[in-house]
Amino acid sequence: MAPVEEAKSSRRFNFSAGPAMLPDLVLDKIVEELGDYEGLGMSILEMGHRDAGGPVQQVLQEATDCVRHLLRVPANYAVIWQQGGAHGQFAAVPLNLLGDKTQADYVDTGVWSKRAMNEAGKFCTTRICAEVRERQGKAEVPPVSEWDLSDKSAYVHICANDTISGVEFLEDPDVGDRLLVADFTSTLLSRPVNISRYAALYCSSGKNLGPAGVCLVIVRRDLLDMALPRTPMILHWKASADTSPVASLVNTPPVFAIYACGHVLKGLRRSFGDCGTLDTVRQRVTRRADDVYKIIDESEGFYINKVSSSYRSQTTICFTFGRDAANQREWAGSITAKVKLTELEEAFMKEAKERGMNGLEGHPAFGGIRICLYNGLPDKAVDEAC
Repeated sequence: MAPVEEAKSSRRFNFSAGPAMLPDLVLDKIVEELGDYEGLGMSILEMGHRDAGGPVQQVLQEATDCVRHLLRVPANYAVIWQQGGAHGQFAAVPLNLLGDKTQADYVDTGVWSKRAMNEAGKFCTTRICAEVRERQGKAEVPPVSEWDLSDKSAYVHICANDTISGVEFLEDPDVGDRLLVADFTSTLLSRPVNISRYAALYCSSGKNLGPAGVCLVIVRRDLLDMALPRTPMILHWKASADTSPVASLVNTPPVFAIYACGHVLKGLRRSFGDCGTLDTVRQRVTRRADDVYKIIDESEGFYINKVSSSYRSQTTICFTFGRDAANQREWAGSITAKVKLTELEEAFMKEAKERGMNGLEGHPAFGGIRICLYNGLPDKAVDEAC
């Protein structure tokens, strides 16, 4: 196994929830090729996507092949790249999967589940089939056997990792023959995924996948004919899947974002082996998360994490300070709101920045501290934080 691609000593460590830190080798490669791609005298940003077999189509195909390899995507699933990020897919999911039904089930694990429900609510009736509950002071998701699933619902939607609540599905739920859809934005490429459990999953870039600007969608091919007639072409999965000679050419694709994601995916294969598995990646992810949670758990209440160990996020570790327990901040419903930070939060972030660590603040609308351990963050950064 090749060594993990570490950051240069001059680089600041970015613990942000997104855009996340990118490996140096990826950035160096982009700089090297940006003005003259593979000696062709042009930037990849200037090349046409309609050139059959040309560089842009090769970039698309290579990135797609890497996704299939790393995630072991079955042949009966389409892999497409769409614009609009996860927010675009909040609308794309009901538009593409409702078929002749008018209702969908959602598991509410936090803000991003609610955002997905609100957007889907423009096209169908959404119902909460399960939600995070508190047991012995810790948040957890009820087992699937307790979910209130409806036969009238077209699909069941989960957010694999809520970056604000810090609740993550560490295993892939089994809902039987029902169509399971997942927002994998902050989980994909951190562990193996049983793709066959899902009707579709989507992942916005900006975390493990690469820089922001594109959304990866993996969808079962037999479901591609379910889209509503009013589905906009830009969000139509079948329209993207059916373009030739490669998928995702229904409009001008976000070439730079896909090109950069391709380099990130190739870097994963270099660092963690070319055996078509993410088991080694999960070992690294788990080890780093355990190091941080150990400090929180052994702080005698100085740091507080309120998520059950069975659902603790491995990539977005959220915590507050015991001294701030009386400081109750209610979410006003706006994702662009900003709450007033506590004295300890301000001191923590100030000292972190002085040590070259950026992006440790929680979401501006919620406060707290958030340590994001995406793949591009080097191990040295985690050692420094601990």
